[in-house]
Amino acid sequence: MAKDFSYPKRPTEPGRTSNLWLQRWLFRTGIGPGTYLVRVIIICLLIFTFLTPMLWLVTAMTKTNAQLINLPPFAVGSLDWIGHAWNNLLLYLNGVIVRWILNSVQYTTLGLILSLLTAIPAGFVLAVIRFRGRSVVLWITLIMMLVPGDALVLPLYMEMFYLRIINTPWALVLPAASFPMGVYLTFQYFKASLPPDIIAAARVDGCSNFQLFRYIGLPLSKNIVGVLAFTNFAALWSNFFAATLLVDSTQLKTLPAGISIIVGSCGAVLPAATRCVMPPDGTTIARAEVALLGVISTLPVLIIYILAQRLVIRGATAGAIKE
Repeated sequence: MAKDFSYPKRPTEPGRTSNLWLQRWLFRTGIGPGTYLVRVIIICLLIFTFLTPMLWLVTAMTKTNAQLINLPPFAVGSLDWIGHAWNNLLLYLNGVIVRWILNSVQYTTLGLILSLLTAIPAGFVLAVIRFRGRSVVLWITLIMMLVPGDALVLPLYMEMFYLRIINTPWALVLPAASFPMGVYLTFQYFKASLPPDIIAAARVDGCSNFQLFRYIGLPLSKNIVGVLAFTNFAALWSNFFAATLLVDSTQLKTLPAGISIIVGSCGAVLPAATRCVMPPDGTTIARAEVALLGVISTLPVLIIYILAQRLVIRGATAGAIKE
């Protein structure tokens, strides 16, 4: 008789100990108590490592500079201080903070759409259509994935310069069309999840390459779109380097670049600085304002991940098990 590996049910009989369900699960999965305890400890350490900075950032925006020094690190100050910090940010350079947030939303949305429009069709073509030079294109894609972004600084700047779009929003949008990791992930996804028999049957029915992509590729690409959208959204939203290099106007900066302007010119995070006055309008910026900006810049990535969590998991595990 085959061994039952189904997930154990919680005991409901009276007199059962509370840990009987855990003991049954450990026995059926073959995991010893020591291994289980080690895994729990590792997971708790990872959670603590990743959540501690974010928790401190959230509590820091509720405190004054004096409270940051005198109160415990994770103590909560006054919630009213968050509104005070936001009002100070709105006064900075006539509300340029709002302009930075809108710029980040605009650049990220346009760049995300452009990257998906290029990566998904390219990955589908590499996975399904046989053409001369296909292996060369795949090698180039892999090489581009391994090239560090710093090595492309000068070519990217020269390209934007000759296109005459330096210091324009398009200088931050057009580079998003180059998404080699998205192309390779899409290629692997279609390679693993699209049976060759379906492609052969569609060819027999007279489907062209575009019809293959429209009627077969697009309906199957929902899961991989979630993975690409999340990974590229996080990269585009936190893109600090391009917004600093390719854009000079303060009104065209993104939120990460704007935060660096405030921190660099104010010194609010330096231990010796308690408060500082930002020229030319005299707006006072303290550490609570910088912490609030950090939380604002982190929230969109967290929200997108929560909304796309199921698609991210499905897309990341697609093709892992073949039937």
